Amino acid sequence: MMLDSNDLPKQEKPQNDMPSDQMADAPVPGKTAKANLAKQSGKSEIYGSFTIDESEFAIPVSAVQEVVNEPMDISPVPLSPAFMLGLFNLRGKIIPVIDLRRLLEFPELEGTKSRKVAIIEHGDLCIGLLFDKTGEVLSGYDAARVDFQPKGDGIKDVVIEGVLKFDNGDRLVQVLDPYELLSLERVPRTNNISTESQAKASRGKRYNCISFQTGHTCCALDLRYVKEIREMPDVDQSLFAHGNVIGTTNLRGVILPVVDFRGFMGDGAVYRLGQTVPKERKMLVIETADGPIGLMVFSIDNIMSYYEDEILPFAKLALPRSDFVSGCLVNGDGQIVMMLDQDRLRSDELLVATAKACQEIYPPGGPKEEQEEKQAKGAARRTYIRFSIAKPFALETSCVSEVINKPDTLLDPPYKLDFVEGIINLRRELITLLNPRVLYGMPAEETLNQKILIFNCDDTKYGILVDSVDEIIMTTEDNIAELQPMDRQGTSKRVVDDVVGCLHHEVSGNKSAPILVLDPGALVDRCMRSMDGM
Repeated sequence: MMLDSNDLPKQEKPQNDMPSDQMADAPVPGKTAKANLAKQSGKSEIYGSFTIDESEFAIPVSAVQEVVNEPMDISPVPLSPAFMLGLFNLRGKIIPVIDLRRLLEFPELEGTKSRKVAIIEHGDLCIGLLFDKTGEVLSGYDAARVDFQPKGDGIKDVVIEGVLKFDNGDRLVQVLDPYELLSLERVPRTNNISTESQAKASRGKRYNCISFQTGHTCCALDLRYVKEIREMPDVDQSLFAHGNVIGTTNLRGVILPVVDFRGFMGDGAVYRLGQTVPKERKMLVIETADGPIGLMVFSIDNIMSYYEDEILPFAKLALPRSDFVSGCLVNGDGQIVMMLDQDRLRSDELLVATAKACQEIYPPGGPKEEQEEKQAKGAARRTYIRFSIAKPFALETSCVSEVINKPDTLLDPPYKLDFVEGIINLRRELITLLNPRVLYGMPAEETLNQKILIFNCDDTKYGILVDSVDEIIMTTEDNIAELQPMDRQGTSKRVVDDVVGCLHHEVSGNKSAPILVLDPGALVDRCMRSMDGM
């Protein structure tokens, strides 16, 4: 469930204190430490997201040292609160583990599904946060942040410090305060001042890097040299497209070239010009000596911390583009990660020349007439979600409030109409789930990627079960042909009766594929007429 600051329940403070011999003498961060740390709460903040059930949370990556798999052996601590699972040994360091499910009052997880632990550290204080699964790296550039003011002593009221609003509020991500989590009562904290801190001081400064997949290889890049990390945007054909430069993209008014990083690193298959960029790809934006450039990668894996002496040398004779690799790191799972030489990458002749040429042809800003023309074009643009129900369909994004995975269990309504799949309990709101395959007489089929589109009709929320959600399409009005429903009041099961338009979407080159635009209101009307006819 997604929480609102006014909905955060109160929780009494524990009455029993942990014996002092089980507590370290290390200071608790609190408000003073927050001020001293000069937390980056502005738009430039980068967050790591994770999920618990269907709820999404985030923590500033500056506080996350690494993410590891759930440990097999956790030693319980007497008199600890219910949300603390115990202690585990991470490479010689003892880490207390907090179960965020229990802390945030989610139901217990059924089954033995493996989860993840984020290691949060400040100074000599360190804890682990157990959650369901990792999400993605989020940029504050794309979100509006709303901060909460604590109104009580409840734990949730304190550790949840605000919300990030993406997509005009359609996606809400709750932000956890890592320093309040480190300050939780009756949670032991590691205190390694005598030996470990001295060892750290002798090793110099610790840095953070982002690890990502380029195809067959896991690479890492120091976060200081990454301007932004985001979902792969639309890539336009461009005169810059050559070799591994696949085109350009418009990032908040700045035109920058996009490079297929897998091909650039010589890692197997090369992206072919004109191909549709897979929706699951990510883009890292780096700043070269002569302008920004986007690197298309397969996926973002993790945030890792490292000391410079942990970058291990190795024989790179068989490694493509070994000149871009400074060494390797070993993550918490024992996986070898290729550490990229950021200085070599940012000064590469091809990348620098491409970024410079793009900046010269598309300089930031421009004449007033150009800005007005861009605004006029933007006003005529429309955005659709393309999904599949045996064939491709689309809904305008303004009609859809959110997209979720199909729950493992659904409530069974007493009337149980054949086209009603069940009732979804979504954050304590009951939503009727409609199965369009049954409604339109299509053959039954269940796929692994089934999704649910939640939409609002006459102030009531409904869900429709679809085979898959395929992509987000940004297009203009001239690519949409109007199509009036043929038989709104009839009983035909033809899906075309509930279609209001046809979207022509370019798939490759000059080819376009017609996509039917479904009218959710007509779909609900059909359901109501079916109920009246029973």
